[in-house]
Amino acid sequence: MKFDKLKPALSTPLAKSLALHVAILLLLVFGANISFKPKTLELSVSTDQTAQANPAPVEAVAIDRRLLEQRVAEIQQNRDAARKAEEERIAALERRAQQAERNRAAEEQRLKRVAEEKRQADAAARQSRAAAAEAQKLQQAETARAKQAEDARKAREQEQQKAETAAKAAEERRRQAAEAEAKEQAERERRAREAREQAERERQLQEQMAREAESRRQARAQQAVTEVQRYTAMIRDAIQRNLLVDENMRGKTARINIRLASSGFVTDVRYVSGDRQVAEAAIRAVNRAGTLPVSPDPDVYNQLKDITLTVAPEF
Repeated sequence: MKFDKLKPALSTPLAKSLALHVAILLLLVFGANISFKPKTLELSVSTDQTAQANPAPVEAVAIDRRLLEQRVAEIQQNRDAARKAEEERIAALERRAQQAERNRAAEEQRLKRVAEEKRQADAAARQSRAAAAEAQKLQQAETARAKQAEDARKAREQEQQKAETAAKAAEERRRQAAEAEAKEQAERERRAREAREQAERERQLQEQMAREAESRRQARAQQAVTEVQRYTAMIRDAIQRNLLVDENMRGKTARINIRLASSGFVTDVRYVSGDRQVAEAAIRAVNRAGTLPVSPDPDVYNQLKDITLTVAPEF
């Protein structure tokens, strides 16, 4: 009886609309979380007499249309919120990806700067090591030159000491000779005073003294020649010590002229004849020595102050 009373209501457009809204609501509620194959839902609302002739038992449900629309709006709002949250999540991911790309580019630039700084530091280190090696070579060369100069100075000092010793010995000999000469002259005068009456004896004595003087003169001349030879050899040795030779000079000679002050200081040296290379090396050796041995004896010095020597390199 109740179903018979509801038949007209279910046959109206309002009933059809409510049924359609219920179907949409069910799809919205369960369709978001459940995946299923679509099935054809057939909803038939008929007013023919056959349906009326065979009615099925149906329980009438009263639906509030405003509640349905409110539920549909909530579902749509939840979907919009979910879509907005997803869009924001995707945007955040894109921002992180962009930031990561910027970070990667910045790190790449930093690594390039670090590599360039390392390259520059390595280059500076190589330059520093090269400069240190060059400075060490220069220091070693300077040390060698200083040692050579010191050795030459010591050699010159030794030669000078020898020359001074020889000069002192010569001076002592001259002093002793002078004293002897003075004593002899006094003795001659004494003898002359005592032997005025013995003229013949005095004449013989004078002749003897003359012979002795001549002998001394000759001995002195011979001594001067020996001193000249000795100092000439000393000058040659000084030149040889300062002479820098090479194989091109082997077997070659040259003559050079040297002028000396009384102190032995070289005032001039020049080429005379012979091999030019040997002569130039000898001139450099003389200039390197600066001072050469000379005798304090004026006679010897006069023979040495303008001397021409033949230089033959020794190997």
